[in-house]
Amino acid sequence: MGLDEITVKSEVIILGKVEATESGWSDDGRIIVTRATVSVERALKGGPRAQVIVETPGGRVGEVAMIASGAPVFHAGDRVVLFLESAGGRAAGGGGAGGPARRHAVVGWNLGKMDVTRDPRTGRDLVRDRTSGALYLDRQGRPVTPERAGKGPAELQQFLEQVQGLVTAGPPENGS
Repeated sequence: MGLDEITVKSEVIILGKVEATESGWSDDGRIIVTRATVSVERALKGGPRAQVIVETPGGRVGEVAMIASGAPVFHAGDRVVLFLESAGGRAAGGGGAGGPARRHAVVGWNLGKMDVTRDPRTGRDLVRDRTSGALYLDRQGRPVTPERAGKGPAELQQFLEQVQGLVTAGPPENGS
């Protein structure tokens, strides 16, 4: 998925900071999931909110660990841009007067989590997508077009403006 597709599919898009992570068993008890609490610095889509709960497959409970290849991993202190959709459940606590907060899943797994780092040379904030330097192939094994390949780091403010432009434009007329 390209940035335009991820943006359209997302119910919520935020710039935020991971405050805490906690692993546990999924609601049905079949897999281990990690729930990250992310404070919202800026909401680009989905309305204002103070925080979101993001649930991803994988994590560690006691001596049992589960790794979900391609699933994003969160660490307290990470600054991130997240493209989110409903995970279909509610987190325990954390919702204030409105009850438990809704849980969200990352659209496109690693494609929908972008790390924000400060360039030590310039002091600028940069966004790094997980596809940087990757080569993607279509179903016939041919490289995909350059606009669908990883782009490398981008300046945060320019990236946020690009995403905001996509949100404002809405889905394409033909629905694709």
